[in-house]
Amino acid sequence: MKRTTSLLALAVVCLFAQFQVDAKEDKKDEPVFDAIAASQADDDKYPWINLFDGKTLKNWVDNKDGGDEAVRVKDGVLVLGMGPTTTSIHFDEEAAGMEIPTENYEIEYVSRRATGTDFFSALTFPIGEKRVTFVNGGWGGMVAGISSIDGMDASENSSSSFFNFKTGQWYRFRVQVTLRTVRVWVNDELIVDYVVEGHTLSTRFEVSRCEPLGFASWVSDGEIKVVRMRGLSDDEIVEMNKRAAEAAKFYVP
Repeated sequence: MKRTTSLLALAVVCLFAQFQVDAKEDKKDEPVFDAIAASQADDDKYPWINLFDGKTLKNWVDNKDGGDEAVRVKDGVLVLGMGPTTTSIHFDEEAAGMEIPTENYEIEYVSRRATGTDFFSALTFPIGEKRVTFVNGGWGGMVAGISSIDGMDASENSSSSFFNFKTGQWYRFRVQVTLRTVRVWVNDELIVDYVVEGHTLSTRFEVSRCEPLGFASWVSDGEIKVVRMRGLSDDEIVEMNKRAAEAAKFYVP
């Protein structure tokens, strides 16, 4: 009986090991999402406003927290070079002659981590009079979510999820904002769909200089190819706010 049990256990272990190998092989065969092509496919779909010209730091300010020349443009890419901790930039509304909207908008950007193990292009953005940050790959490289909600970081609140951001791979990020709801896509996957209405919103001190709109990396080399913005359509706003109204029925302050 003991021998039969041991053989059964060994068979289960072998089957599990084979399952892991097969899963890895299947995953290896999956095509890599072409973030740049996906972004270009929407070039004519919406009236985009480009915030990065692909050539210079025009309308962007280096916050000088990453050290000299950490922030630069090279080969059409905005580089947030690895600093001792944070390397960050913010958008200069006065220089650009425009105000960043506070509601009913989408920001799209294409970015990758060149080196390092943490967030590589965390986006700080406004929601009404408040600002929050979408963190991509924080707390060791795999946490994604919104900081901060009710004083809790992306690693602690319910906007949090795990996403394996692979070094060297480009990702397309889309952040949609109304006063009631925030949605974030990574490539074609919706990873944040959060009703912010009724919650306290804020930013962490490490990215406060990115306000009202900016990017930051943390002990990583981040690279950004596209940064652009558009207004949401009436249908999109109605759909997002409808979900917020449904969620509000179950919200207890």
